[in-house]
Amino acid sequence: MIIREKGRIRDGVTMIGNSGYPGWLFTCGIPTLFESGVTVIGPSYFQDLQRELGDPNLLQYNFITHAHFDHAGSLPYLKRKIPGLKIAASRLAAETLKKENAIALIRKLNSYYEENYGHLANGEDVVFQPIEIDRTVEDGDVIDMEGFTIRVIATPGHTRDSVTYYVPEVKGLISGETIGVYDRKFRNRPQFLSSYKDYIGSLEKLAALDLDLIMMGHDYALTGPDAAEYMGKAIKATHAFRDRIEAGLFDSGGSQEAVVRKIFAEDFVGSDAIQQDEQSFLINLGAMVKAIAEGK
Repeated sequence: MIIREKGRIRDGVTMIGNSGYPGWLFTCGIPTLFESGVTVIGPSYFQDLQRELGDPNLLQYNFITHAHFDHAGSLPYLKRKIPGLKIAASRLAAETLKKENAIALIRKLNSYYEENYGHLANGEDVVFQPIEIDRTVEDGDVIDMEGFTIRVIATPGHTRDSVTYYVPEVKGLISGETIGVYDRKFRNRPQFLSSYKDYIGSLEKLAALDLDLIMMGHDYALTGPDAAEYMGKAIKATHAFRDRIEAGLFDSGGSQEAVVRKIFAEDFVGSDAIQQDEQSFLINLGAMVKAIAEGK
């Protein structure tokens, strides 16, 4: 099954916020939230936490998969609203969130949503502020949450700092864009921004897991056969996109700019399938073309 609407996914697991920038709330043990999307979604998370927990202060942890603006944007807001909340991320993500240029970029990319979807903030101050990570996680960590377990898996490729969380009790995966994203026609769109080679290696690592639930970085949760069969499809789609970029580089004499223009025109312009703003689509596409051109 492919689930897009927020709400209960299964006992103890709920999608909160909205499907575009979902937070995955686990209440089957220590109350824990995975991911923290764009800044303007912060108040929606808080309202949903209040509904699901009764008291939002019961939320103990917020784990993020990586330090991109649309996965860490609401962290400062939630930390202000829930002072006892502990933020968890990889060591590399923690280092990224200390860098002035990274903070400036997070603010810049979130500003699009603050300007165009500011009503979601309900008049509250949601602007991204520097944030300290309370707990760093490493590949191989196994964290007991008194009702469920979090296995931490380093999965670079989308970004260098990406980690995936596997919860064996529900055969569930929280992965960010490590496994790509689905467009509105349920086609897998790879997201190997930092390294194609690392990305494929991460997909192959995750393909070995027993999966019955995938909580994607954007838009969807997958259950049953849709989850079990997803990794094979993601690997196939990633190989195909690499081939497409390589063909474009060959035809254009190695011009990365020409390949970006061509794929942008074919996939984004006039299409209603892409679930991403133009600026983010172009940034990500440019990074993927560069990764292939440079043999990363």
